[in-house]
Amino acid sequence: MYFQSVNGQQVNHISINDRGLAYGDGIFTTAKVNNGQIELIHQHINRLKTGCCLFKILGVDFIALENELIECCKTYDLAVLKVVITSGEGGRGYSRLGVSPPNIIIKVSEFPTKYLHWSQSGITLADASIKLGINPLFSGVKHLNRLEQVLIRDELDQTSYDDLLVFNIYGEVIETTCANVFWFENGDIFTPEIKDSGVAGIQRAEVLRKHPSTKIIKAKASDILRAQSMFITNSIMEIVPIINYAGNKLNIDQVHQFKALIANIN
Repeated sequence: MYFQSVNGQQVNHISINDRGLAYGDGIFTTAKVNNGQIELIHQHINRLKTGCCLFKILGVDFIALENELIECCKTYDLAVLKVVITSGEGGRGYSRLGVSPPNIIIKVSEFPTKYLHWSQSGITLADASIKLGINPLFSGVKHLNRLEQVLIRDELDQTSYDDLLVFNIYGEVIETTCANVFWFENGDIFTPEIKDSGVAGIQRAEVLRKHPSTKIIKAKASDILRAQSMFITNSIMEIVPIINYAGNKLNIDQVHQFKALIANIN
């Protein structure tokens, strides 16, 4: 860990009464730091604003927070920034009456160097057996209730694959353990609809912005098996090709060509 703070103080602990610990009552975002700059910082701030608005977490000074993030990251060449906002500290029970102001946790940590290799060489992918539940109220939001992902990651850790493709209880493709997914079929690009499950990633939004003809669909496993190539995205790894899905070899060159194409779009 390079840096950590709570409410502007460089400490590595938080109260046991924090509602993020007690109930997962909060939101977070994770960003890439490159040459002292936080990539897509405004999108990450907007994600935090949206999450706080949905969960009615009031009293966060987002201008001050953005300035604090810029200042604390400017000395790092390559790192990972994580920002957690909880609803504050309170007593026993779900009610927020009498809780303290929100707690803001900032962490800057080492960049996973394997992502640099993954970006060029690609990764292997298989299906997860654990299915995501349906929760349209929280769909797309990066909240602190991530027990489904914890269990799916535990499943991944028992395999030799690099990641797992995750479906919801209706058998619809949603995401991987930590990323959004795209695939090519007959020259078109597809990505799953994020409506009732999953996280709408910032890098996913960037791909959709730069390639607006991407088709957002409800997809099943049979749709993915028709893909000629695939890639996954998140804010840290950015775009990573899939070289093999469920035993099927995929076209990694098509992904690299796509990456080169959108790299030149502002």
